[in-house]
Amino acid sequence: MIVSKSTTAISDKSSINTHQSISTTTGKPVMLRCLLSVAIASSLLLVGCGDDNDSVISSATSVKSIKSFNTAQINTQFGLEGTATPDAKCDIKIEKVSYPTVGAAGERTNATAALMLPSGDSADCQGDRPILLYAHGTTTDKDYDFSQVANPQNPAAGEATLIAANFAAQGYIVVAPNYAGYDESDLDYHPYLVADQQATDMADALDSARTIIARQQRANDPDYTNLDDSGELFISGYSQGGHVAMATARMFEKNDEPVTAIAPLSGPYALAAFGDAIFRGNVNIGATRFAPLLASGLQNAYGNVYNSTADIFTANYANTELPSLLSFGELVAANKLPDNALFEKDPENNPTLDLLPPPTVPFASIGFADDNYLIRTDFRTAYVADALQNPDSLIEMTGALPAANPKNNLRKALKLNDLRGYVPKMPTLLCGGNQDPTVFYDLNTSSMAAIIQGNVAQNPALTVNVTVLDVDATTAAARPNTPNVQLIGQASMNQWNINSVVASVQSNFVQNLQRVIEAGAQQGIPASAAVLGNYHGGLVSTACTQATREFFNQEFKPA
Repeated sequence: MIVSKSTTAISDKSSINTHQSISTTTGKPVMLRCLLSVAIASSLLLVGCGDDNDSVISSATSVKSIKSFNTAQINTQFGLEGTATPDAKCDIKIEKVSYPTVGAAGERTNATAALMLPSGDSADCQGDRPILLYAHGTTTDKDYDFSQVANPQNPAAGEATLIAANFAAQGYIVVAPNYAGYDESDLDYHPYLVADQQATDMADALDSARTIIARQQRANDPDYTNLDDSGELFISGYSQGGHVAMATARMFEKNDEPVTAIAPLSGPYALAAFGDAIFRGNVNIGATRFAPLLASGLQNAYGNVYNSTADIFTANYANTELPSLLSFGELVAANKLPDNALFEKDPENNPTLDLLPPPTVPFASIGFADDNYLIRTDFRTAYVADALQNPDSLIEMTGALPAANPKNNLRKALKLNDLRGYVPKMPTLLCGGNQDPTVFYDLNTSSMAAIIQGNVAQNPALTVNVTVLDVDATTAAARPNTPNVQLIGQASMNQWNINSVVASVQSNFVQNLQRVIEAGAQQGIPASAAVLGNYHGGLVSTACTQATREFFNQEFKPA
């Protein structure tokens, strides 16, 4: 059971939730759905300075102003207590970029991105500025828009506000795609975790943002004239965005495009092993959100995951399309998705599934139901049969790489988008929390670290600079052979205060963990359920954001 072992004293300020909390018992969030209180949100709507003037850059790429915030508003009205966000150095201007990109099958489409510009008299806010290319986490909400900083009416508010305050307000130019299929995109699905498409989408957003910056400067736009692209490029992202950030770094590296440093956070890098673990019974929290997005994205990419959605999903849910204009809670209430039940509980006369050992995650039972479950049992059985016959070495603990020759089409597609085997050459921070019930840490982050470490052991001259951080030290006694911090390759040469940063990140994590437990208790929610619902989307995300900001603040020198 995921519970805190700490009794550290805390302040009476509430912890922030940067992503929607996930209910483990009902269709409702277990805690605050949004970052901001209604009062704070209302004040921001009044004080934000925006306009509706569109500046058309080309027939395919355009930019429009959304809102601006000064440092006082950022410091006092963003609701970032408990996140270790520093005081703002810069005012920020939020723009929305519309740009052309492609879908999973290479079809032409469009997408939008937030472009966050720092401004102010400080040297940190003008002149040559670094760019952060940021990939957001999973959402089922079609209207997810990262340009809606501090707007509680938009589901992106939590994550977007946290990134705006931690990076744009500290002097970074932030480019954050909404991805194809979201916001104003014409694509009627989202290429979820399709690595090549998502990396291309990121690159298209970055190229479009750089084009707009250059053209607006030539047009003497006052929001752009004091800014320059320094050439420093940082890439980060959380959850789905962790996978996207790593896939983007891999593509840039292959194309010899310079990247200063990357920080993939809590991503499903070992995608094939993760899929096998879930189908074998270790159902993660949030699975009923992820499965339809993943199936649709992979089907559009490869065309052979299913003949129709009724082949994979049960009758109640086969026609549900994601992303949706309905929230996840509304989808559950309308019986368009189950809250947690991914599979049928105890199917009779199924010798294949009977071969599986009991689940090892303590919360797996909520992923099963006698009825109103998402994935057809015959589809699951076919998947598991192939997983047993052609096992993933990571699942079998005989290695770290995917199955050599999977036969099941879904398993083939997951393998094609599995990032194991990629060894980043640029400075890298891998960050997560070891009790994560949504993206399993040991299966994903630890396996990537082990593969990278193995490559270095085989080739000590390999240029690798990887720091691995587990923000959750509450389980240290139970994990004596698994350090919270690993320095791989040249990481020990990094010039930053890693010891003090790690101590601060882990201390803040414990304090926020206790806040979640106390807030849950006030709502009558057991500690285990409160933590399950907030661990991935609130606790780890804010801790890893703090660590990423400190990691990127180093003075990186060419290798």
